[in-house]
This record gives sequence, structure tokens and C-alpha cells, in this order.
Amino acid sequence: MHKKDKHSILSKETWTFVFLTILSVLTLVSFVDLTPHVDENFFFSQDDPDYQAEHKISSLFTREDSQLIISAEGDIYSDVYKEKVSYLCTIISDLTGVSSVKSITSGPKNVSDAVKSPLWSRLLIPENQKSSNIIVLLKTGVTKSLISNIENLIDSMQYDNFKLRISGFPFIAEQIRRSLSFDLRVFSTIALIFFAIVIILIFHSWRILLGMVLTCANAYAITFIIAELLGLKVGILTANLATIIFVLTLSHIVFLTFNWINMHTTVHDAVRATLPASFWSMFTTVLGFASLLFVKAKPLRELGTSGTIGTLIAFITVYSLYPAFLRLLKHKKAATKPKPFFHASFKLVDKYRHIIIILIVGIVLITIPNLWNLNTNPSLISYFAPDSKIAEGLRYVDQNGGSNPLIVVVQTKTRDSLDTKKAYQSLWKLQEALEKHKNVGSVISLPTLLVEGKRSSFFKCLATPKRILKALESPKYNQITKSFITKDRRRGLFFLRMIDSNRDIHSLEVIDQIKKIVQNHGYIPYLIGGSYALQAQLARHIESSLIVGLGRLIALFSLVALIVSLSLRMMTTMTFSISIIPLCIIGCVGFFRIPLDIISAPASNVAIAMGIDFIIHIVYAYRRSKKQRPKLPQRWLHIRKLMWEPIISSLFIICSGFSIFFFSLFPPTQRFGGAIVFGTILAAIIALFIFPLLNRKD
Repeated sequence: MHKKDKHSILSKETWTFVFLTILSVLTLVSFVDLTPHVDENFFFSQDDPDYQAEHKISSLFTREDSQLIISAEGDIYSDVYKEKVSYLCTIISDLTGVSSVKSITSGPKNVSDAVKSPLWSRLLIPENQKSSNIIVLLKTGVTKSLISNIENLIDSMQYDNFKLRISGFPFIAEQIRRSLSFDLRVFSTIALIFFAIVIILIFHSWRILLGMVLTCANAYAITFIIAELLGLKVGILTANLATIIFVLTLSHIVFLTFNWINMHTTVHDAVRATLPASFWSMFTTVLGFASLLFVKAKPLRELGTSGTIGTLIAFITVYSLYPAFLRLLKHKKAATKPKPFFHASFKLVDKYRHIIIILIVGIVLITIPNLWNLNTNPSLISYFAPDSKIAEGLRYVDQNGGSNPLIVVVQTKTRDSLDTKKAYQSLWKLQEALEKHKNVGSVISLPTLLVEGKRSSFFKCLATPKRILKALESPKYNQITKSFITKDRRRGLFFLRMIDSNRDIHSLEVIDQIKKIVQNHGYIPYLIGGSYALQAQLARHIESSLIVGLGRLIALFSLVALIVSLSLRMMTTMTFSISIIPLCIIGCVGFFRIPLDIISAPASNVAIAMGIDFIIHIVYAYRRSKKQRPKLPQRWLHIRKLMWEPIISSLFIICSGFSIFFFSLFPPTQRFGGAIVFGTILAAIIALFIFPLLNRKD
């Protein structure tokens, strides 16, 4: 390190930026809620079109599908077992936020009665009778403390002969929130540390490191402050936005720094040379995020809005703040880098570039057929490690009666009344047909309610379904009629607990099969709702965002490529090169049957942003070279050598940060990080070898 660099102090300008950064971070910590929000609106916000069926069902019926299912494995006929169930139910009933609790000790007369009952057996007793369910009905606005209290209670009551497992959407949502919160705090911090280590190893300057840290911190803080002012909360996708912002910011920093070093010019001139490429890279990334604004799924829209803000802020902060720290380095030797390593690595990789190109082509050819085999509709159980305690509990409950609610509201074609004996017999046949579907665990409906009523000596004297339903509508029976039939008696509700863990087809196909069963029995599936249906619709939007969104992004990039390259031929090669990245990423995901959930799905967009960035900077380097040295022989070899250092440095920085996610205990975060690492490596190879090869005649 140069002597003057070692003893220089920060300038007034940089001290100002240090103070402003501290102010930004304090504002962020004091006024912005960085806790991920994962609630009942996990899939869609309440004003989304796909949520309208939920609204309508709630207006017609009293909803009780916000529930926890606690499976208690043991000898269900023993007195000790019943005492433990009773004790557990009593404590849970007293918790704030619990509406009611149903179990073998609070509902049916006894276990034998529950087994014989068409209603209670479906609700509480799995077919193998090796366990029973405790159904905890929750009030709206479930708090995380309620889930924690129930979990602690369950942990304290685990015995060898009394094994408790928990499932239900509120429980799953809380586990996802915890995992995202942990990853946001821990892995984002560790990723920033790794970014810093790589920066100091490459540039050997603490001032560059300080400028990088302050620029990234400002971009991160300002993005989340603006999002808070716009009413955007940290959601299931924006929890990883911090690392994405770091990467977008560092990409600008790396290319600006290397241009300043390699061009042997002033910081001002380096900014002027780098700014156009950075601007178009930023612009295409903004287009990528903005394309998500028109998707129906709330999490994707949130990522689109926050990502657009973050991309703009990253660009602005780099070019308004970071150059001040470069100006502190009076001598470029203060930013020396390990040239021998870069020269040796380029020579080695360039020697085998044809093998690398053939490998990429092979990956594309092998994986293209698997683009149509994507698992965009994985079970919610796939959000957790397969051998984890949570996943084991979810699978057990799911395979013993189902766990994911599906609501089917039916009516006759002529809107006949459903409280007649004829309707009851017809609905019971529909009930039995639905229960035969392999993805249906259990079904609670109007006919099971009527059968249960007829078992009572009191209700037997009422004789007709109409009178039984009228009696069950009273407060004495919790107005249970309102949960299964409308006031005009023309629409009935079927509550299905779906088995999701061994599903081999898309849940939309399952729903279509359910609809067909309803139609075959002379009814119209008037409304379909529940978390199972919302999850299926979300999967459809993921597919749409991948196909339509990526297609739209590549089309827009073609226009940018034409502006950047000023050549139709180069525009074509740029577009072709960038299209390889999503083909390889998505194709490999399909080939290995990796679940493409809502969290990991946007990784291809981020990887494309990196690829666009690399290629645009190469194009601008090519244009500068042609202008400055019009007769340079082996121009593309010169360009590849020149751009090897910034691209490989950026590659190291990105991969070192996102590879940290491999150590997450949350599989979607692992898949997100892995896809970006793989995509960024692809982007670097394509930019350095395939794109120049396609333009070798220029």
C-alpha cells in the first residue's frame, strides 16, 4: 500500500457521507419494521381478483377453516390418553386467540361414539385409529405468540405413548416467517461480511472497502425506508431483498473501480465511461422487476415494487457517493489487485474455453425438454427440510386425514333448496364420491351434519332435514348450520382436508377433478376456496411470471441491446446470449425435479440481471476499443482479457455472498441462493466466451 494512502485521512465529503449513512441506518432501525410478514394473506392480498371467491364464501357462510390440527398418537381408548387430551384441550381453550377446541373429549360423547359418528370420525379419528385429532379453531388475526404458546405446551407434553404433532396453515405460515426472519438477520449479515472480505482481497484498500460498505448500507436503508413510507411490509419474497440490493450495488462498484484502474484516467472520466453501461444495466433490471407489478400474486408484486425501488436507489447511491472514496486514492497502486492470479486464471480457462462452450450447449440441449416438467406447485411441506421435526409432523397429519383446506360451495342447476330429504340423499352420494378421491383426506359437509343430527334422540323426533337444520342454527349448537348452508338453503358447503404430500399432479388438476365429481352428481361448483385453492392459483402465477415475465423481459432487453450496440447483428447475439441463462437455470430445475416455490422462483430474474450487466459492460468496452484503436488485431481476445478481472471479481463477490444461503435451514432460501450462484456463473461464462464467439467476425 502506498505511503500517502496509508496516512491520508477522509475528506470532508466522505465524512459527510459517513454521517448520512449513520443517520440512514438509525432511521431504518428506529422506524422500519424488518420482521417478515407471513399471515392469512400469504398468497394474495384481500383486494386481489383471485381472493374474491374467499370474500364471497365468507359472506355466505360462517368460516371455521382457520385452524390448527394437533395429532395425538397413542392408545385412543385408554383412560390415560383421554386425560392427557382433556388437559391439553383445557389449557389451549384458555389461550387468547382461540375460538374453540374440538377433540374426543370435547365434542362427541366418548371415543366409541366418535368412531361411530359420520361427523366426528371424519373430523377427529384417522382410519388406522392410532391417533386422534385436536382441532383448534382460531380467531382472525392470529399472533405469533399464540403459535409459540401452543408449541411450548405441545413440547412439554411429549411422551413415548403420547406423541403430538401439529399442522394447519397458521402454523406453517409462522414457521415460514421464523425461517425468513432468521435468514434475513443472520445470512444477510454474513453475506455482507463475505462481500467485504472479497472486496479487500481484490482491491487491497480499506477506503474502497469503506466506500463499498457505506454505499451498500445507504442503498439498503433508503430502499426499505421508502418501502415503509409506501406501506410495503417485508414479505415472503422481499425478505431476501437485502442481499439482492447488495449485489446490484456491488456490481456497479466493481465495474466503476476497474474502469478507473484499467483506463489510467481520473475518477471523473471513469464515471463518464462507466455510467452509460451502468445506466442500461440498471434500466433492464428495473424492467425485470417492473414486469412483476402486473402479476396477480401479492408476493410477486411486492418484490416487483421493492426491487424496482432498490435497483434505482443502488444506481443513484453508487454514482453519488462511491466516487468520493475513489478520489481519496491519489495513487492507483493503493487499489492493486492480484494480477498474476487473474492472468494465470484467464490463460487456463481460455485454453479450455471450447470445452466450456460445448458443456453449456449440452446443458441447454439436455434440459430444454424439462422446461415443461417444472414443479411450480410443490407441497407446503417442501418449504421445510425433509428430515426436520416440522416436516415429519406435517407429513403425519397430512397422510392421516389431510391438512390443507379446500372449500367447495355447491348448488343445483335450478337452485333448488338443499334442506329436503331428496337433496340430503343426493348430497350424501356426492360426499362419498369426494371421499374416494386419492387426494382427499376427509370431508365435512351438510349431509354429515344431518347424519350426526339424526343420531341424537332429540333430533330424531324433528324428522325432516329442514327442522334439524333450524334447530342446529340456534346459539346452543354454535349456529353450526350457518357454516354449511346458506340462509336461503340453496347453497351448501363442503369442507375438504386435502392430502398434499403425495400429490403427483398439479393441484389445479386435482381441483378440476373435484369439480367434475360435483358436476357428475348434478351440482354446480359455485365457489372454490381455501388455502389449497389459493396455493394452486399462486403456482399458476409463478408459471406465468416465469414464461410471460421472462419473455417480456428478454423482448425489452432486445430493444436496449439495439440502443447499446447500435447494431442489429449484435442485438441478436446479445438477446440470444442472455436467453441461455433462464433456459439453463429453469431447465436444470426441471431436470432435477427441484421444487420451484414462490421464494426461489425469482432467482432466474436476478441471474439474468447479472448476465445483462456483464454483457452490456463488454459491449461498451468493445465500442471504446473500436473508437480508440480501430485497427487492433484480435480485438475480442483483448476485450475478454480486459473484462476478465471485473467480471470474475464480480462473480466471486456474488457467489461468495449467495453461497452462504446453502447453510440455511430453510430449503427455499437454499434453492434461491443456489439458483443465483449457478445463474451468475453461467452469465459470466456466456458474457466472456459465448457472446464474443458469436461476434468474432466484427
